[in-house]
Amino acid sequence: MTSAHGNGGGYSQGLQSTGAFKPFGIEQVEMLSEHLEIDLHIEHAEIRIEYVLHNPGPKVTVEAGFPSAVNDLRWGVNSLVKTPFESLVKLENFHLAADGTPLEVSTVADNLKLGGKTPGGPSENRTTIKAWHVFKLDFKKGQTRRLIVRYRNPYAAFVTAISSGWSRSATTLSYVFSSAASWAGPITQGTVIINPVSLDAGQVEFSHPNRFTKDGDRWIWRFSDLEPTLEDDLMVITSPACTVPDDVLFMDPSEQEKVSTAYYVCRGDSPRYGGGRWEIHSKDYQIDATSTLPPDGSLSFAAEALRDFSRKTCWVEGAPGPGIGEAVTLTLPKPGKVARVGLVNGYAKDQQLYEANNRIKRLDVSVNGGKPFSVAVPDERLTTEHHYFDLPQPNSAVKTIKLTIAEVYKGTQFDDTCLTDIVLVTPLSKAPKHSPIR
Repeated sequence: MTSAHGNGGGYSQGLQSTGAFKPFGIEQVEMLSEHLEIDLHIEHAEIRIEYVLHNPGPKVTVEAGFPSAVNDLRWGVNSLVKTPFESLVKLENFHLAADGTPLEVSTVADNLKLGGKTPGGPSENRTTIKAWHVFKLDFKKGQTRRLIVRYRNPYAAFVTAISSGWSRSATTLSYVFSSAASWAGPITQGTVIINPVSLDAGQVEFSHPNRFTKDGDRWIWRFSDLEPTLEDDLMVITSPACTVPDDVLFMDPSEQEKVSTAYYVCRGDSPRYGGGRWEIHSKDYQIDATSTLPPDGSLSFAAEALRDFSRKTCWVEGAPGPGIGEAVTLTLPKPGKVARVGLVNGYAKDQQLYEANNRIKRLDVSVNGGKPFSVAVPDERLTTEHHYFDLPQPNSAVKTIKLTIAEVYKGTQFDDTCLTDIVLVTPLSKAPKHSPIR
């Protein structure tokens, strides 16, 4: 479980008066505009907000808070298994500046549970504010000030395990508009832009979808005179729930031979609870590399690391320079349907190693020796997810897939190009036949 995010301000009346933080002086200051941009990456969002605030009255020093929250959305998760909230959630790389000058920010822990519904959204909104990033801001009489907020926000998810099976809820991001209600009057003008940078836009859902218009791959909502309530809080689902049942043998899609390199996954609500889509994520392939970096003591960089289910190991090409033209070839034991390929880029063991070494920026991909097509790979260290790309003919039989390094992101220390993991994905038309695992 990780943090969500919210709007600046605080709660000063009504049900919210039980919160640990109370704003001061903001009821005198108007919010003339709010411009919010959310860049959706695979495992996190980058948030940028610009406020224009106006004090129509005498000089005042306001104390306001920016909330950090989690959304308890448990799609596909056994509701009897509880995951406790963290005691305190801090937004990552939080930066706040007024008219270009950074402000001092302190953190106040909270456990404020918000109710409300999200009309037209995927589920009931059950948000808990876990902390406030508190700041003070001076206003002269009649002064207008510009406030900039930036931070990095991992998505919230809940993972439960029962026996050998496990479930992960849908991953979510929350924006708490309602905390701005204590500023004087409505939010006069506002814009919200949701931009899927490296996330598959087709899997994104959010509350209040009728408010947004589509502009290419991004969504835009423009509003005026918004007096935010709990019902206006925004929740974004960034990926569906995922379930690996505890009563499924690890086997290949034909169910004719047992292997230890494939596993069934349900994305969306689990079939046990009324819906979902089955697919198989497999590492049932042999792998060959055109070159490999020699071992460093006990560390091996062989291509076999791409199928070992570990993010602590990786394949490193062994050619001079950045390895342009070096490749790995996956060979399936027999031809089969493969719709997507999932990658974990770089040396994903930790952030320092990821940045020190080259990462793949672009791949040339050839299926069954055919004409290569180009695939862009985002420069993101992934700790739990994969970056997926589609194969051009998902219903055709695949025997080999060749991935050739065409362009790289340069490392800060080494000129070696790394790749941590490869998984092959085949959708299933129906739920597989299960065999008890115990």
